[in-house]
Amino acid sequence: MRRSLPPLLIAGLMGLGALAAVVAGMLCTGQAAFVVTHGVSMNPLYHQGDLIVLTREPVYRVGEIVAYHDRGQDIVVLHRIIGGGPTGYEFKGDNNESIDPLRPHGDDLIGRAALHIPQGGRWFDMVTSPMGLALILLAITAGGGTAALTRRGRRRDRRRRSGPKAPADTIPTRSSTAPRTTVSINRMSPGLRATAGAVAVTGVLGAVLAALAWTGPVEHLKAAPPLPSASMTFGYSAQVPATAAYDGRTVTSPDPVFRRLTQTVDLSFAYQGRPGSVVVAAEASTASGWRTSIPLIAATTFTGDRYDGVVRLDLNAIDARAAAAASVIGLPVGSVTIVVTPRVTTAGGATFAPVLRLTLTPLQMTVVGAQKALVVRDAPVAQQPTLAPRSVQFLGRTVMTAGTARTVSTAVILAVLLIGAALMVAAHRSVALSEGAGIRQRYKALLMQVEPMTAPPGPPVVNVTEFHTLARLAERHGLMILHWSRSDSETFVVQDEGTTYRYRTEAVTASAAEELRV
Repeated sequence: MRRSLPPLLIAGLMGLGALAAVVAGMLCTGQAAFVVTHGVSMNPLYHQGDLIVLTREPVYRVGEIVAYHDRGQDIVVLHRIIGGGPTGYEFKGDNNESIDPLRPHGDDLIGRAALHIPQGGRWFDMVTSPMGLALILLAITAGGGTAALTRRGRRRDRRRRSGPKAPADTIPTRSSTAPRTTVSINRMSPGLRATAGAVAVTGVLGAVLAALAWTGPVEHLKAAPPLPSASMTFGYSAQVPATAAYDGRTVTSPDPVFRRLTQTVDLSFAYQGRPGSVVVAAEASTASGWRTSIPLIAATTFTGDRYDGVVRLDLNAIDARAAAAASVIGLPVGSVTIVVTPRVTTAGGATFAPVLRLTLTPLQMTVVGAQKALVVRDAPVAQQPTLAPRSVQFLGRTVMTAGTARTVSTAVILAVLLIGAALMVAAHRSVALSEGAGIRQRYKALLMQVEPMTAPPGPPVVNVTEFHTLARLAERHGLMILHWSRSDSETFVVQDEGTTYRYRTEAVTASAAEELRV
């Protein structure tokens, strides 16, 4: 006979199944792994035989306990990170005095310790040992064999009951303990059916969301866009008298500045890029090795993405300093190289320091590199990837972050299990069975359906007030309960040594009371 599982047991099995599916998905996709500890290198945190569940992470930090492959010895090591980075991590066991000799790279790392099950490895080894697998196989085989024997026994009983010549006193005794009432979808009320359907759909959606959330990390490395490139545009100008040397009264870059016509030059620079601060200095040097610094603009902070500045160069003053140095060291001055450097430091700490090289001789000042030297561009600054929450996508659309999806899916699955268990209990209680239907379902092993029979003359008829009394009488004497139905009642009869015992589910009229069909 069949037995229906209790609702709470079914809910627990469903929960274990969902958890097993999620864990299996993580193991299959490589997002999770497990190790069994050996040795004492991580005492007192971990001990021999503990089971550690690992989760793969996009980045690992100092202080985390991480497992890595020691390919030289073909083993897995579970120690704590104490330094280094993706190009080479430093590991050390909590109970070790020395640092691990290996510096594994990021590709050699298996995962971070996420769950600790004390002595779980011993149970795992027992279950997966040949003896454990044999016991599991024996249990499955024994369970299957028992079920098969039970099914064969039921078939024999049905053949005995259905035989036309089997006397009532040869029917074996049956237990009056019948299976619990099972509830099918068709027998639920419309409201319960609609609710059960909605819960089932919600459970499927929760399982899909859990699979998407738990088969990947909560965070992942996200490539940061490069910082915009910076540029510096240099220029200079000087006022000169009207002569045949120039077409006008202003000389501009990149034309040479003849010193006989002017000794001062206004040097301009235009910066384009991220805001920050700027300081401008110049350096004068000669071929003899002499050099000197000339501050032009002190540190100035600006907030926009553009800064324009102008500094004045006194060519005579620079030449005089070079001549004074040459007289001391006894070497000729020659030409003087002037390097102007506006140094920009952005708010993020990046530095952009373009230079403009000028050559100063007794006759003129010229720019080194001509026109192309007046514009200097900085390459886009590459940024380090940053940790960002991983998004869960469904049908090409972002649903939510993986962390939120894990919380939501767990809550949905738990809610579905609880509501499903409550629905099963409510369905059992809400199914309205007539008295006759309840007896037929509960005691069907003792019942034999017959054609309606009339009352025999002579033998007494004893009406019992409870069907349970009739069932006990049939069990005690190994008899079957004869059963037939009419429009207004159902009749159950046991015949024992000339006495007929009868139970009817509903009251009948006086004329019908005389009718007992034997």
